[in-house]
Amino acid sequence: MADAAPVNQDLQRERRAIVLALVLGVVLTAVKFVAWRMTGSSAVYSDAVESIVNIAASGFALWAIHQAHRPADRTHPYGHGRFEFLSASAEGALIAAAAVSIVWEAVHRMLAGDVHVERAGWGIAVVGATVLANGGMGAWLVMLGRRRKSSALESDGKHLLTDSVTSLGAIAALLLVHFTGHSWIDPVIALVMACVILVVGYRIVRHALGNLLDEQDAGDYETVRGILDAHVAAPGRAARAPAILGWHKLRTRHIGRHHWVDFHVQVPGTMDVRSAHELATAIELEIEAALGCGEDGGNATAHVEPAE
Repeated sequence: MADAAPVNQDLQRERRAIVLALVLGVVLTAVKFVAWRMTGSSAVYSDAVESIVNIAASGFALWAIHQAHRPADRTHPYGHGRFEFLSASAEGALIAAAAVSIVWEAVHRMLAGDVHVERAGWGIAVVGATVLANGGMGAWLVMLGRRRKSSALESDGKHLLTDSVTSLGAIAALLLVHFTGHSWIDPVIALVMACVILVVGYRIVRHALGNLLDEQDAGDYETVRGILDAHVAAPGRAARAPAILGWHKLRTRHIGRHHWVDFHVQVPGTMDVRSAHELATAIELEIEAALGCGEDGGNATAHVEPAE
């Protein structure tokens, strides 16, 4: 019962962060569409369309975080952490859809010869303000997501940072059109921005699908391998207690923010069951502490076998 409060506090903290991002996304999207109507810029339109995705992504993240914090139960013994990967996958797909919309708008205007930009100065000022807001919020969400090991928060933060980059692209387009007088630059930059957005969307989906398919985390693997190696005696180095004769079949994975590890340890065939169990438990606890596994944060499981 004592552990319930910290989990609820974590949920509330993460939920407030996403709600704040959601509210900010609604406000900034409205501002960007006003800037688009003022300027007629394809690049600004690109920026505004991606902001719609920000709103949808924040909504997905809010739902996923609520689901991911549900405790393990009989039908989900490993918890509900995969909901965050579903949220990240959906966000990547929405980003790709936004990029397609941007390409359609830019190409359509180029083919129709409807390429013009007006009141560039106003557009630069308005979009510039959104860069600061999205950049600050995005950096904070990425930092919070990494600290809390939340894929939903981190993906949403990365998306907001990408939105800031596309906003800078829109500003660059307005500046170039303003100083050169060549309106064709605007849709061309919009196409470049669409390519950048597609790459970000691909990376988010790739990372989320890797976790959904239990792709092994290289950092976790190296951490656990170092611990296990330290318990095996090597030339010129004594083994850390409790000593083992060897290990193999190490596997690590993430389920949401939780770490799960299983491995085999080899002990003398003459060791009694109780001693072998205590040895395995000691190593399991050491690994769980190194990976930050709390009461509901996954676990390490050792299989004991006699060394041949």
